[in-house]
Amino acid sequence: MDTPNYRMPFVPSTLMSEGGSIDTCDVGESIAHNIMLLITTKKGENRYDENYGNDVWSLEFDNGVTPAVWENTFIKSLRKQILECETRIVNPQISAYIEIVEHNYDTKEHTEIKKKVRIAINAKMESTGERFGFSTELFLSPMSID
Repeated sequence: MDTPNYRMPFVPSTLMSEGGSIDTCDVGESIAHNIMLLITTKKGENRYDENYGNDVWSLEFDNGVTPAVWENTFIKSLRKQILECETRIVNPQISAYIEIVEHNYDTKEHTEIKKKVRIAINAKMESTGERFGFSTELFLSPMSID
């Protein structure tokens, strides 16, 4: 019997209602949820597994880190985490690219400059051999210029 894949975020109050149940999702969505957690969790932040998470967040406020160093650290750490914590996929090919994004607001008198990282993962699902694809974008740091 297959283990169900639960949708995140988990809402405990749904269990307490009459006839309550937990929302489920397919295996691809479940893998994507776990990868997103691996990406956004700082190593040591998970109290049940101090090795869960990405090493790159220890560089978060280090202004001396170049985008290439950040990208390489991120990819290396995420690959290691996927191999250890997300065994439902195999042979992950990971890319991460940092870009600078400027945004002007009509309600503000300044321009915000932010770093954004584009992340993509291609792999195969271990159980079926089907292709698995994942992509996301994260803003890394806000900065304002008057």
